[in-house]
Amino acid sequence: MKMKIIALILCGLFIFPLFSSARSDGSMQVEQSGASVFSKVDAYIAREMKRQRLPGLALAIVQGDRILYLKGYGQADSSGRPVTPETPFGLGSIGKSITAMAVLQLAEEGKIDLDAPIQRYIPTKYDGAEFITVRQLLNQTSGFTQISTFRNTLASVNDQYQNAIEKNALSYAEKFLKGTKQTEHPYTYSNANYVLLGYIVQRVSGQSYGDYVKEHIFNPLSMHDSYVTLDEAAAHGLATPYRRIFGYNVAYDGPFVYIAGDAPAGYMYTSAKDMSHYLIAQMNGGRFEGNTVLSSESIGLMQTEPVPGTYAMGWSTDSINGVQFLGSPGGSLGFQAQTFFAPDQQLGVIVFANVLDAIDAEWPETHVITTTHIAYGVINLLNEQPIGGSGLSISQKYLLVNGLIIILSFWLLYTTVRTAKRCLGPLSPDHSGRTEISIKVIARIVLDFAGLFMILLLSMTQIVPIWHLATIFQPDLFLWLKIVTVLMALKGSMEIFRLVRSIRHEKHQG
Repeated sequence: MKMKIIALILCGLFIFPLFSSARSDGSMQVEQSGASVFSKVDAYIAREMKRQRLPGLALAIVQGDRILYLKGYGQADSSGRPVTPETPFGLGSIGKSITAMAVLQLAEEGKIDLDAPIQRYIPTKYDGAEFITVRQLLNQTSGFTQISTFRNTLASVNDQYQNAIEKNALSYAEKFLKGTKQTEHPYTYSNANYVLLGYIVQRVSGQSYGDYVKEHIFNPLSMHDSYVTLDEAAAHGLATPYRRIFGYNVAYDGPFVYIAGDAPAGYMYTSAKDMSHYLIAQMNGGRFEGNTVLSSESIGLMQTEPVPGTYAMGWSTDSINGVQFLGSPGGSLGFQAQTFFAPDQQLGVIVFANVLDAIDAEWPETHVITTTHIAYGVINLLNEQPIGGSGLSISQKYLLVNGLIIILSFWLLYTTVRTAKRCLGPLSPDHSGRTEISIKVIARIVLDFAGLFMILLLSMTQIVPIWHLATIFQPDLFLWLKIVTVLMALKGSMEIFRLVRSIRHEKHQG
């Protein structure tokens, strides 16, 4: 949930010092003494979990066609249940690559033409469907925008039925395809692209999106702890999602944990062990333990950005220590994840955690979250490189935020009390004239009530839907903001009372 979980991750090529030798195929072989490296990884994870106040975390490291390291850390819920490699977490936008794989599977069967307009697969009356292709949805070059999807997110939160994806997709079609004529668009990240792709998978395959993914991706890859609905995941040990309230982790069980209509864009659940299978297939031409889910050619297409620095099909690129990695962050309310993998070097890392709020993201690069830093650190340790900066800890962030809140709150209380004394106390002589006094007071009153009017407008309407999502992802700060506006309105009310008293006093004196 991201506000703009934009593409990231990686470009360049070098050899990791961690590995004792490079094989002739370009992949790397971990040193046999790698146990010491993994002990460093454990120590680093423990330190970062404490710094970032993470309730639970799961880690997987893969090399070639092997799982090198799988481990769970911390607690999956308030009962103290430990996180294991099989514990499901929210996948977030990493799930877009699963939707892309499903589309490419159907393309290999000849059921989808990537360069065909989407009107061939989506029943819609809007002309824009004639100009947008399946490939453009996959590469996020349809022209759809992310901020315009927030209204759909709010509207579809309680729609958990079988037709949720269809309903959401057709709503996006109406929103984005009406009047669209342009055929070329720059890369713009939007969940709408992948919701429409999920709907196309349903229509072309004749199965629900969830049933298709289970049969054609999860089962062949032995992803037995992966689910497309919240109920299934919860029944099989899903980690409890947490939000941060003034720096403290509080379990969240509200409706925004799962939005069925957005499932193809990232509302899925999986474990570190299952994702290790998925990354192995991504690095080995679509193969895992004798099963092939996609041809090597389609895997290559899936991992290729049309223009460097944009978006492939579920993945994007960046560079870590000069080595080309593909990957994606993932975020939904209470869950965050980061995956990186380097096909040329045959190395992959996945990190899951069960807490997420807006404060976990960096500004202005909001796609860089806490698990992103941790994944960077793990890769640097494997590379025997300095871990690098991991940003401010959650404690440091909240020290700044809570400190600012305390200072502003005391200032507001002070000015409110001072206003109350002036309002309720005796009127002091004033020789500046009634009109001038009234203008000054009215100006203060307008400022005092402006915040309350603004918050009422934003809270009671969906003029700015991102406001509603922000109050869900960072409820502590927005609760404080609402209390502040009420206090300011109270202060303004006292200013009105004092103004009325002044006018009556002047009339009495006159």
